[in-house]
Amino acid sequence: RQMKNHKWEVTPIQVGSIDLDRSEMTHFKGKGERITVPVWCAAATDGEHKVLIDTGIRDIEEYKKSEPGASRTASQEIHNALHSVLGWSAEDVDTVINTHLHCDHCGGNHMFKNAVFYIQETEWEEAFDPIVPEAPFYDRASFDKHAVSYFQWRFLRGDTLIYPGLSVITTPGHTRGHQSVLLDTADGVLCVAGDICNTAENINENLEPNIVVMVPETYESLEKIRRFALLILPGHDPNIKNGCNKFIRIF
Repeated sequence: RQMKNHKWEVTPIQVGSIDLDRSEMTHFKGKGERITVPVWCAAATDGEHKVLIDTGIRDIEEYKKSEPGASRTASQEIHNALHSVLGWSAEDVDTVINTHLHCDHCGGNHMFKNAVFYIQETEWEEAFDPIVPEAPFYDRASFDKHAVSYFQWRFLRGDTLIYPGLSVITTPGHTRGHQSVLLDTADGVLCVAGDICNTAENINENLEPNIVVMVPETYESLEKIRRFALLILPGHDPNIKNGCNKFIRIF
């Protein structure tokens, strides 16, 4: 039986920046080198659905408590960035996938009133009961009942096909319930990685990303992505261009 062709167009959307020591992203490599990295979300469409993967930062001053080097312009607020890059309004988005619930990945959730939200059930539970090192990165106002109605959530337990050509895969390590998104594009399978892969160096040189709560699982998750995807949009890679659908090849 011939499969129906569902190809996705994916666009990176910058929703902020972080000034930091490069080694924070690359497991000590480049220590002492200051760099500014973007905060990426991704918009995807197959011509039928409008999907947003992660939603940026809710309150930049709140985020600075966990990431002092963080910044965001008004044009980088998710609703403004979506409109300027793609002409989408918040109301147009029918699906939001949160890779995880750290405050730079779900801060705009409250704006998407027409969307269904996908999250791993493990991540949801972790967000309300985080371990000590990661507690500052969970901003409950970004994902609690005031931000997203309970009936908008779809809680997942493992790898799941969401739409033809769009799946989520579990990639724990950065958080216990982290997930990444695989999309079938005209250039091959793309992984929107979230923070299991901050930069391409993490996956292509097998280096731990920033913040790891499960070490063996981190390396297993990187290998899982290498097994499935040809291309990657890391969570904070400075070599990606805002609004440009050119991604980084996985070696």
